[in-house]
Amino acid sequence: MSNTVELIAAVRQAAEGTPYVVKEKPYGFDVTIDIVDAQWWTLLRKSGVKRVFTYEVRTKDSTKKMTITDVSNTVRWSGGGGVSSVPSLHAEKSFQRGRVYQYSFQKEVGVDARTGRLGTPVSYSFRSGEGRDLIRDAAQRTGWSESMPMEQKGALIFAGAIVAVGAVVGLVFAAIAVFG
Repeated sequence: MSNTVELIAAVRQAAEGTPYVVKEKPYGFDVTIDIVDAQWWTLLRKSGVKRVFTYEVRTKDSTKKMTITDVSNTVRWSGGGGVSSVPSLHAEKSFQRGRVYQYSFQKEVGVDARTGRLGTPVSYSFRSGEGRDLIRDAAQRTGWSESMPMEQKGALIFAGAIVAVGAVVGLVFAAIAVFG
């Protein structure tokens, strides 16, 4: 059994009984949670929201090193009559990739479009660190270590370059102010 297969088995075992789903990929595996997938009716509109959070885990089998990249996707829409009874449609999509620190909760009251019952078709809370902790705990038990993904390394290099340019510009302006 390869090291990656052993890690995937450990993460699957840790995810048992949770809403997290583990899928093997050519680069390693994904751990995904469907945070919410709901449609509901309010007084004048039908609305929907789908939120999915995925942890892309890239593995290097020979060194037992892995990277975790967070991918957050949200699609939200609503349509129907407005206050003036003019039909309208609103849709938005958001996407984040890298290291996403997120805590969110939402409650919507309305008629569930799937069951037809009045209630809270959307009711959740989510903390992005939970999935990373699940993966890291399983990795630690099987002798894996984590390194920084390329997205984070690139962001740190970019931030460092901006700080360096800002420092040089500041020194130039200070020199001009002092020496005229």
